[in-house]
Amino acid sequence: MKIVKDLLKKALGAKIYVWIVVAVLATLFVVAKSNHLIGYFQGKNASDERSQIYAQITSLEKVNETVFFNVGIQKVETIEKDSKIPGTNISIPLSVKKAIIILNYTAKLGIKEAVKIKITTDHHYEVTIPKYQVIGVDVPDDPNKQYKLYDTSGELLSGATENIDTAKHTTKSLSNKEQEEYIKQYKQLIAESAEQYYEKIVTSIDPEAKVTFKNVNK
Repeated sequence: MKIVKDLLKKALGAKIYVWIVVAVLATLFVVAKSNHLIGYFQGKNASDERSQIYAQITSLEKVNETVFFNVGIQKVETIEKDSKIPGTNISIPLSVKKAIIILNYTAKLGIKEAVKIKITTDHHYEVTIPKYQVIGVDVPDDPNKQYKLYDTSGELLSGATENIDTAKHTTKSLSNKEQEEYIKQYKQLIAESAEQYYEKIVTSIDPEAKVTFKNVNK
């Protein structure tokens, strides 16, 4: 009888021990899951965020660009669009849509080719300045200062008129072709800036230098 009692105690003790182990493991599992520790022990965290970025170089170009003049511009453009009678170029009355946009940017004017420097006699230099070109445009970093749709309106029958593509007009205004007019307008000021710039370079190398300019833009 004693032997039976001893075996029963051992069996019950072992069973209780097993249940204790099961209870502890279950508790750890719940805690681990709630804190994403399971993924951690597996070598990854379930809340990790991964991204892949691919960059491809499409072109490489050596440039010799020098900016001599910046023109700060605020351009106000009024755009109108109307509907036409089908098959004709006759406008439908009261079908006009209108938009006013305000654009702020800086046109950068200078040269894209290298100047030519020739020594004529001792301490005498002739600098040939190539054709002025539009180097590009800069727009403010603040989006609110770059472009503003000031107003839009439409006449009574303008509902069927196609909406005005203000982004298209903005892109056109920023094109180099649009800025070429400023080269003609400020040619003399660009020349003064260019000549001062290269005279400083030459005289910094040769303090006795006498510099003359041959400017193809004049």
